[in-house]
Amino acid sequence: MTWVLTEPVKRTEKDLLQWADEQIVNSVPRQVIWNYLLDWENRKLSSEEKEASMKVASHLLDVMVDRNLNGKTIETQGEVDKAIALYEENVSDLFEGDFPYDRLRIIYTKRKQLTEAIRVCRTFVKITDILIQKGSGRSDSNLKHDKFMSWIEKLEDQQRLM
Repeated sequence: MTWVLTEPVKRTEKDLLQWADEQIVNSVPRQVIWNYLLDWENRKLSSEEKEASMKVASHLLDVMVDRNLNGKTIETQGEVDKAIALYEENVSDLFEGDFPYDRLRIIYTKRKQLTEAIRVCRTFVKITDILIQKGSGRSDSNLKHDKFMSWIEKLEDQQRLM
């Protein structure tokens, strides 16, 4: 999973928002853009450029968090297909939190869509592998990785029995 991001020409908030939109149109996941914006180690940025990067990164994260919150709300209202669509958008954007993956795993398992449940779990495992490899500050990465690996095994066992 690698993407080629173009380098932003200017680093004002307005320019970075436009740049981020261009990356999204080119199928770069929001989480990848978010990570890029907050990786300052290899770039010499002014404090204004760092602030602009933080604001745009925050905007990208807000979109993904809002999807999770809205998905949960409409899921509890019985609009499960609409919730699935929101959660799947976060899977496509490689959201690093486990919430949309867990909700999709549960929904797909209840619907006996085990191939979909396994796909979602595998996606999250790949994400946690990358986080662990990069030395993520998330203390629960290993635990969640192992939990999702266990679910993959259980789901594959269920699939073989069908």
